[in-house]
Amino acid sequence: MLIDKSSANPGTILGIDYGLKRVGLAVSDENGRLAVGAGWLEGLSGRSLARRIKAEADKRNAKLVVIGQPPEGVRDSDRVAAGADELAAALEKMGLETKRHDESYTTSTVLAERKKYGGKSSKPRGWIDEAAAILILQSYIDMLKSTSVTV
Repeated sequence: MLIDKSSANPGTILGIDYGLKRVGLAVSDENGRLAVGAGWLEGLSGRSLARRIKAEADKRNAKLVVIGQPPEGVRDSDRVAAGADELAAALEKMGLETKRHDESYTTSTVLAERKKYGGKSSKPRGWIDEAAAILILQSYIDMLKSTSVTV
């Protein structure tokens, strides 16, 4: 018997592009099918960051938080991965489920698309992190849609 997991409704999901300076946020629709931007956070770390993200998840009724996993070898990837791991652990202690998902090329894709359409990076740069969070979350959602399980 083949069960199509794409028909399962994961509910609202919060997506995170964790960075050392800023954290981009994205949220899915209530059916967990489409990611949209939800802003960015600056100047927060540790427990204060985790509490703020928990508040965002509660406000949106999200039970799952997908946090980007940076590829090895990228600048500061070890520090970013460690910070994202600490954030995931803190959120789990607060009762949220977390998943890590590959964030390879999300920021460079955002910057390339912006340049392609004639835009320039402007201050504030939080839109880059927000857009990267959208790509991370949509990639996770698309992976769920394409996954089938044989029972």
